[in-house]
Amino acid sequence: MLVNSLIDATLTAPNISFRPGGPSVSFGVSVINRSNQFASFQLEIKAAGAGRQSNWYCLSPDVSTAKSPGDRTDFQVEILDSPLPDFIGVVNLTVRVFSPQLKEERRLVLRLTLEPSGKLNLLRIALPTERFQVYPRNVVNIPVTVKNTGSQPLEVCLQCTELEPSWLVGSFERYIQIPANEETTTTFQCQPPRADRVQSRDYSFIITAKSHVGSIVEAQGILEVLPVGFMQFEVQPQQQRIPAKRPWLPNWRSRSSTFQLMFKNNSNLLQTLDLEVRGRDAKRCQIKVSPEKPVLSLGEITSTNLIISPRRPWIGWSRKLKFELKPWLSDPRLGSSDPATQILFLKVFPIVPLWLLLALLSIIATAIFIPQPITHLAGVNAVRLSGTSGRSPLVISASSDCSIRTWGVTDWGTPQPQGLLSKGTLAKTCTNAQPSSSKGLLGITQQAIHSLALTPVKNNQVFAGLEDGTVQVWDINTGSGLYTLKDPNDQTSDRILDLMFTRNSLRLYAGYASGTIRSWQRSKDVYFDSKPAQVLKIPDRFAYQAWSLALSPDENILVSAGQFKRLILWDVANSQPWQLKLSEDAGNQGEQNYFYDVNFVPNTSILAASDSDGYVTFWDLNQCQKAAPNKSLEQLPQKNCKQLVRWQVANKPIRSILFTPNQRWLVSAGDNGQIQAWRLTQKFTPDLTQKPKQIGASKSRITSLDLIAKEQGVWIASGSGDAQVRLYRFNSDN
Repeated sequence: MLVNSLIDATLTAPNISFRPGGPSVSFGVSVINRSNQFASFQLEIKAAGAGRQSNWYCLSPDVSTAKSPGDRTDFQVEILDSPLPDFIGVVNLTVRVFSPQLKEERRLVLRLTLEPSGKLNLLRIALPTERFQVYPRNVVNIPVTVKNTGSQPLEVCLQCTELEPSWLVGSFERYIQIPANEETTTTFQCQPPRADRVQSRDYSFIITAKSHVGSIVEAQGILEVLPVGFMQFEVQPQQQRIPAKRPWLPNWRSRSSTFQLMFKNNSNLLQTLDLEVRGRDAKRCQIKVSPEKPVLSLGEITSTNLIISPRRPWIGWSRKLKFELKPWLSDPRLGSSDPATQILFLKVFPIVPLWLLLALLSIIATAIFIPQPITHLAGVNAVRLSGTSGRSPLVISASSDCSIRTWGVTDWGTPQPQGLLSKGTLAKTCTNAQPSSSKGLLGITQQAIHSLALTPVKNNQVFAGLEDGTVQVWDINTGSGLYTLKDPNDQTSDRILDLMFTRNSLRLYAGYASGTIRSWQRSKDVYFDSKPAQVLKIPDRFAYQAWSLALSPDENILVSAGQFKRLILWDVANSQPWQLKLSEDAGNQGEQNYFYDVNFVPNTSILAASDSDGYVTFWDLNQCQKAAPNKSLEQLPQKNCKQLVRWQVANKPIRSILFTPNQRWLVSAGDNGQIQAWRLTQKFTPDLTQKPKQIGASKSRITSLDLIAKEQGVWIASGSGDAQVRLYRFNSDN
């Protein structure tokens, strides 16, 4: 104890021993306040050769309470670890005792013996920096410094772990010799793979050093793989249209177009994509991206659909929309995509294409401003061709609408109205409808017209058979009505179904619905007598509708055909009727069965007839025999004539048959709407080994035919139930 010292301090032990890694040791310090005032005391312990760190011991208490003069404070010091790591031997500890209230301190010295422990670590390891940076496929050096603090040389094994072994150039192990109290530096080389196989981020690694005596130390570092590469951006195709196919047709279902966006991640950054569609047109469209935020994996191609739904107009012009597409990347360290933007074009067609709109407008305009085509107002019952009007014939037609019309022929071979109504106002027809125009209208009667006949050779007058049994006559050249013929003894209004002239035009025959045949006669080229010159009539019990008349080439026999499939051969000279006996295969002969038309092959005795069953039959009237007389009154006198051929032309009624003047063809037409030409053999019978030639077709039944030979070939006119008159040309020489 020092004389006159204000602080009196003593140690409980001058020497202690401590083994690092073993149990802690302690010693005590007693402090007495020798001053004349209250004071608190503190301790500080320092080891020779050590730094200022104090984590190797602990004090109790840390600071004493204020003590009155003469009072004592006991401190307890516990040694937890060696103040000099890896040191073995004696070290002096200086215990400094001081008080904040007193201007004096005491120093005490204690000898600490550090004994060797069972796990003595004589190695030190260090890295020059904690972080290393490298680009993919580049090599980075990681230097490691190891120090031997012991008194003997050491063999040390270094290992680099936590990184992919394939990244390390050579081995992940190094063996080095370190002399006593020296240090050695060695290097690990690391080469990451290419960009599409290694992501840009931090990779932790550990360098471990282990000596043969068991000392182990380690150092931790970070390898940062730097970003490299680019993002490839494509759009296929860059131009599209709505609808995608056949935009010239109406299409109201196509409302959107899909662009396929292709992103190839040629970098080592894992990206998430956000798509921005720019442009004025983009604001007026519904835009959808699927998937909304795609993830772009390394080295892979990612497909994204951009669906654009514009407002599609019903009518109008097509519009070309323009869009700028900008992809935003979640990691912008490498900048933007390549290219940074793409320009897209979308052509939008209206739902109703322009051509269709114009066509509709044209149709509407046509319906409003262009007059309706001139036609009959009811079915056509009869047509006749006049050959005196030049190269092209004149067509005359009669209809159930009580009108007669004349038609010229255009350069295209189609009929067009010709001439005007000469007298009177445009009256209503039998249909109670007024014709839209008087053009081509020869006359209007008050009765339906079923038959027409032209005066032979001159063709300057037309005779029309009316519903009430009247024959009305017009001058074709002037269009004026001339006169009428009617039997004054006929009070039945018996309708006329057919008219025909003799070759010299001096006699006119008319066939009636009652089966009666009347003939009028004239001398030279004057009007016919008002009274019929001859009336051929069969008994009322044999009455039938005489639909067709035909004269033999010598004009001695008049053939009438019609209802009940009845064919009457009239001997004109003595008014004697004979009924042609039909074969057993002639079919039914009831009230609804008809012969609709009869004709002779020109300049021959061969008669042809068409019937309601669709058949045409040929007979040779030069080979006829009188049938055995019938004692009953049920039948007319009959003749058996040789039937040459009978064949089915159609499965519907055949209403008209005609022969070409050169005797080579038979032309037929009927309810099936087909006009066909059948080739004739040298014996004037049809050559059924050849198919008929198709001349024309109609959706409606054909009721009447007429033909005439001209320089350009044979002209054929047809009248049908749809109120139409049609013209055809046929080469009869081929």
